[in-house]
Amino acid sequence: MKNKILKWGIKTFLITVGIYASICFTLIYWPIKLEKNIENYDFSSVKKHSEINSGTEQWLKMRDGQEIFSRIYKSKSNDVMILIHGSGSESRYLSEIANEIASRNIATVITPDVRGHGRNKGKRGDIDFIGQLENDIEDLIHFSNKKLYANKIILAGHSSGGGFILRYIGNPNNRKVDKAILIAPYLGYKAPTVKPNSGGWVIVALKRIIGLSMLNNLGIKKLNTLPVLFFNRPKNINDSLQVPSYSYNMVMNFDSKNYEQEIKNIEIPCLVLVGKKDESFYPEKFPIVFKPSKKFTEVEIMENVKHLDIVKNKLTFKLIEEWNEKNKTVANN
Repeated sequence: MKNKILKWGIKTFLITVGIYASICFTLIYWPIKLEKNIENYDFSSVKKHSEINSGTEQWLKMRDGQEIFSRIYKSKSNDVMILIHGSGSESRYLSEIANEIASRNIATVITPDVRGHGRNKGKRGDIDFIGQLENDIEDLIHFSNKKLYANKIILAGHSSGGGFILRYIGNPNNRKVDKAILIAPYLGYKAPTVKPNSGGWVIVALKRIIGLSMLNNLGIKKLNTLPVLFFNRPKNINDSLQVPSYSYNMVMNFDSKNYEQEIKNIEIPCLVLVGKKDESFYPEKFPIVFKPSKKFTEVEIMENVKHLDIVKNKLTFKLIEEWNEKNKTVANN
């Protein structure tokens, strides 16, 4: 009798595992329909790269031995800002805002090409494991403290870079920083701030993401390098430094993990900026979403500003300068 029960149990288990695996692989290899030339962002501001100061180029070594390409914009300030670019791109388009922040002596600015992007070597649009980007941020903080003698550390990011900064500061286990700036931050596809497919900017292979998540629940991560997110970028913008797609590993790391909880966990001065004409987001939803952290967070909706030109707007520079000045005393207490 016991043998029959044992055989039945094993058979049931194997059938269940087989069904589970079949569902996983069906979802993972479900055909992905890619649409091209969908109108999304106004890319006109991206074409104009500032020649005022492109920063000092430097390769910074991370804990795994890989070097990350970065630009450093020196200022008279003893504070250091680590400024993270948006998805599929690299740090070049942040040169104007970085230069303004440095020249106004708000902070010395580091603009790294995030691992898997830009001029970095290695896999494009991919990382080795989920959590590696947090390691890189901590290594950049360490560099700022040891080599730039940082007094205060400010983390900032645009678009997905802003969402990633929220992910970082919203995790109590990460190394603490002093202030944060989220510029048109992407809070994840479930957030009420996000338009469908980010306004046509991306195609999300949701079935594949679900299938890979199911495999990851079993500890199987071999297929995490498969692409799950695809960017819709005009040909004249799509140069060799741009990334065409993201792997599951990259999407799961370069994203807010749980924006609601991360916002509740904010305990440092935080500035959130978003344009009223942002093509990817519903700007009016940001004050509502960030309400749980209103003690620490200031949200500004900027008139006549879009998703990309926000990092080149004079009002952006002014708001950051005023907010930073106002929070100098707060940060020092």
